[in-house]
Amino acid sequence: MKNTPQTLAAALEAFFTARDIHLTMGGEPTFVPLQPEAAEWNTAAMGEEKLGYARRFTGELLKQAYPGGLAMQVFGKHYPGEPLPRWNMLTLHPKKGPALWPSPERLLLDDVEGHNEPEAARDLVKALAAELKLSDFALPCAEQGERKTAAWVLPLDHEDGKWISATWPFTTRQPVKLIPGDSPAGLRLPLSELSEDTLKRALTVEARHGALEVFFPPLEWKPFRELAGMIFSIVEKQDLHELVFCGYAPSGCGPTVEKFSLAADPGVLEANLPPCPDWETYQRCLDQMYDTAESTGLRAVKYHLNGSVQATGGGSHLCFGGPDEKRNPFHRDPALLASILRYWQHHPALGYFFTGQYVGTGCQAPRIDESGTHAAYELELACEALESSQPDPEQIDRLLRNLLTDSSGNTHRAEICVDKYHNYAAPNGKTGIIELRAFEVFPTAEMLGLAGLFIRTLIARLVVEPFREPMHRFGPELHDKYFLPAALWADLGAICRDLKKHGFDFKLEWLRPLLDFRFPLRGELDLGKDATLTVRQALEAWPLMAEENIGGPTVRMVDNSTDRLELSLSDKSLLETHALLCNGVEIPWQRIGGQSVCGLRYKCASGWPALHPHVPIQAPLLFQWINRKTRRIAKAAHYYYWNPHGPVYHGRPKDAEEATKRSTERWRILPPTDEKADTREARSFPEMRFTLDLRRHAH
Repeated sequence: MKNTPQTLAAALEAFFTARDIHLTMGGEPTFVPLQPEAAEWNTAAMGEEKLGYARRFTGELLKQAYPGGLAMQVFGKHYPGEPLPRWNMLTLHPKKGPALWPSPERLLLDDVEGHNEPEAARDLVKALAAELKLSDFALPCAEQGERKTAAWVLPLDHEDGKWISATWPFTTRQPVKLIPGDSPAGLRLPLSELSEDTLKRALTVEARHGALEVFFPPLEWKPFRELAGMIFSIVEKQDLHELVFCGYAPSGCGPTVEKFSLAADPGVLEANLPPCPDWETYQRCLDQMYDTAESTGLRAVKYHLNGSVQATGGGSHLCFGGPDEKRNPFHRDPALLASILRYWQHHPALGYFFTGQYVGTGCQAPRIDESGTHAAYELELACEALESSQPDPEQIDRLLRNLLTDSSGNTHRAEICVDKYHNYAAPNGKTGIIELRAFEVFPTAEMLGLAGLFIRTLIARLVVEPFREPMHRFGPELHDKYFLPAALWADLGAICRDLKKHGFDFKLEWLRPLLDFRFPLRGELDLGKDATLTVRQALEAWPLMAEENIGGPTVRMVDNSTDRLELSLSDKSLLETHALLCNGVEIPWQRIGGQSVCGLRYKCASGWPALHPHVPIQAPLLFQWINRKTRRIAKAAHYYYWNPHGPVYHGRPKDAEEATKRSTERWRILPPTDEKADTREARSFPEMRFTLDLRRHAH
């Protein structure tokens, strides 16, 4: 049988089933529009345009993937400096039993204005209160300084199998005065004015922007479903349309309810996949997400001004866990988690190949050995505890949460994140999930699915044989060598050979499209005799700057004024007679994976704040292929980081074709010349054996 990703996936699931291992997987693909110009697609988390996309996206999913599901806008974390908690467009889809909401056409799943009048809210809440036999408790709400009814509130909870309410100290003549704001009424109730022993959970209904908004209080799944059914019956009877459900998601849904959400995240719309029991389900979910995103005008890449095509960023992390606490593989075998920590630390490709263009200490997912010189040693000690005893989930959290952080101690920003594993401090912290954060989205569902299959295969290999090697001390070579795609590709090759040795034949070439996307070709120079100079994008770190006070909270900026390329030669014998210069400095070569390679770091732009303001911008780069004996220039080319035609671009590329055109024209082969080149010898530094830092040759 031919070895394909699908046949390997089938063998993987058979392997897990035979060992009674239930390994769930999920992810968080992120999407943006073609022209992401608004603040919500760059720096801000929330915005009306993004909410409109989320609603349309959810509407398509209800048609294609979750028929009978209910869409509602719930609210998550409230971050400092943001006026409201961030919203999530949540889809609830029961796998069994009757539909939760049979008529999606009655929902408002767009960003258009609705046509409901305030009387519709009054009629709905009064009919619902009557159905619940709680008619005496519904109250009008008004904005501060206004007498006109803006919303209706019904104090509501479910206890001991019964719906209950409470008398609030307001009347029809003295309505509930909402806290000023532009969020749903359910978030603006003056609960502090109620006595401590008064019920403070409530349902609200209002006509806002023409939509009929129904705000759910916190409820368990069973009463939530009952309440949704009552509302649906009333909506049908009163022939209501353009409803928006919001408020609190039900708790205790269990495995019989699929939950899918679209989260407002800075710069992107983040899709949170439901936990998938196997890779085939995971791939099917990805296919649905990408198809739906495209049909609603979203995509998984950004076109930058200079034609670079990169991932949307902001997420797409891989998550692994179990269907419940009892069957969680990491609960059952903590040593498996130790093997993951050790293996990931040994292979920089697992932290650098699948992530974004910028890595290192200041990124969103730094490696453990980037958070301090002592970290690898301390992690070894924690791994020994996982391997020598059977710690419970709470002890595992205590063992790892203070080690798996970034350099500032942020537990959420780590290459391997246990923030949601068994964290009592977070509302969703006890999910048993291990989050691999050094993974960004790819342009296609197939490419992202291959990344997930690779990691799932690797976990299976660690089940076959635990990995107990001591942590590797990379030192400066970690950034010097492994920021280069050739080194990462060689590391991935070593992993694939190890997988095959343990019975899993994952082909390295399956990852070739991911290499070409993450490390795109920037230019090629024909050197004659079937030899070629290849220039690829490499990785670069964003060094953290000192603290800055920007009028509010103290922040730390990053310096993005440097860039790194990888130069490679297909024929090393040419170096006996010829040399390559960049801006007059001779390129020093090293051998990686059977080819001559050198990283090239240079100052590509002016930044503030930034390191080394005395170093001038060094772009465009001048590459010269010279004869060692005569010093004459045989071939030459310019590489422009920015627009070779002028100081500005007039807007982003409108499509992939224009992005390719802008990127291609930044590599310019120069006409032949018989001139001699001025050369300088490259300075060597112990921290830079594989990379030439052109900034050290600026003067």
